[in-house]
Amino acid sequence: MKKQFSQDKKNHFVDAANPHQWFLTAANLHSNAQALWGRRGMSQLTRYEAGYSPITWDDTNRATFLLAAFAMENMLKAFIVYEDPSAIAEGSLSKIITTHDLWTLANRTSCIPYKVRDRWVFEALSEGNESWARYPCGRDADSIQPEGQFTVRLWEKYCSMMDLYAAKIKKMLKKGWAGPSEFYGRWEFTD
Repeated sequence: MKKQFSQDKKNHFVDAANPHQWFLTAANLHSNAQALWGRRGMSQLTRYEAGYSPITWDDTNRATFLLAAFAMENMLKAFIVYEDPSAIAEGSLSKIITTHDLWTLANRTSCIPYKVRDRWVFEALSEGNESWARYPCGRDADSIQPEGQFTVRLWEKYCSMMDLYAAKIKKMLKKGWAGPSEFYGRWEFTD
């Protein structure tokens, strides 16, 4: 049975889950991912295994990947909530917004440009987010994946997408947003 909330609690939830809040969370996570990316090369890990060549990766790779995936997830959810306020109307997140799969989320909004072209970024970030970046292992022995590398190409594309999306959501939020429970917000940004 779905939990029922008072109108007052629903109002507080809308205030906490409006698109501006999703955007702020995305921007904060992205900023932290950028700070970690800037520390690349300061510490590396190398794995030695008999019969195999050593594998080396940057110590910040996993955390940078996870923060970037979460930043993108929150950014996409900002657009989804902006387009479909019913996603937060009943005092909880609707099922349309609770997935962590970035490609699924990207397909739930018509606001983002170049979706199909950038699918590989959504998929790369989701792959790490659902396995090696979030946990030290897969859900079972069949789902163990080696840590992926946050390549310069992936990083640059992710950053350009976040910049583009941030500019677009800011423009939308400046126009205003009418949410559930008669919520209305309009935000100004000074960069």
